[in-house]
Amino acid sequence: MTYKEALHYLIFSYRLDFDPAGLIFVPNSCNPDNLPVSHTTRNKLTFCQYITAARQARYSLFMPMKRVLCKNAQLVFGFRNIEDATDKKAHIKYLIDPELSLQAAKDKAQLPTDQYQGVFVAPVDTFDTLKQTPDLVYLMVLPFQGYHILNDYMAATGKTHLDFRHTPNSAVCGGCVWSYLNRTANMNTMCAGSKASGKTEMGYMNLVLPGPDFLPTVEQSRRREAANGGTSLVGRGDHPWPGLDSCQGCPIFRFDPVDSASTPSPCS
Repeated sequence: MTYKEALHYLIFSYRLDFDPAGLIFVPNSCNPDNLPVSHTTRNKLTFCQYITAARQARYSLFMPMKRVLCKNAQLVFGFRNIEDATDKKAHIKYLIDPELSLQAAKDKAQLPTDQYQGVFVAPVDTFDTLKQTPDLVYLMVLPFQGYHILNDYMAATGKTHLDFRHTPNSAVCGGCVWSYLNRTANMNTMCAGSKASGKTEMGYMNLVLPGPDFLPTVEQSRRREAANGGTSLVGRGDHPWPGLDSCQGCPIFRFDPVDSASTPSPCS
């Protein structure tokens, strides 16, 4: 399966509103000029704004550390060290308690300091021509879409349950780093910053999959569809998305198929 095939399958089968975006954490040893960048930013932006451009406008972007506006993203990507006064102030509105606010910043998942020069983000099908597996694949999903994709992720990776990471802020940047460091899927709500800067509507969730597990997850979804007869897990699992909401065992909400071959033309 190619990334383009996986993209089309997810968009059609689960009616995703946004294209999945692939991410590469670019180490200092890499030449970013070799990345297939389609656009550059005029101003500093937050990481979740870079993601927004990739999933909404299908831009391929390189985010160098000097072009990151958000101090929380700078911290989790290892672009700076913890600064007690700055990071305590950044978290005080969430937790009120000064010591707890500083501890929240220290407890965030963080890449090693000064080992990465930036992050490359692009529509996931870009990676067919790049010939490289993304470190992560980011999807913005509705909860029910995420439920299905995560079930297929568990089947593809041999897991029976998943644990997620919620933090007061850094939902997108920190959630991605946590997933990358722990080599597991993560799903979380928006944070206050990604609600505004990341253009996240309140009903959506951030879903991140390890890059090497993305194609196996979509392939598992396709296998399940072939085995059950549908992509939706509602009822018997044999309906196309989103499935027919019908209480199990309900004697009233029943339908019988019609033999279309014996149905006369309505105009005859």
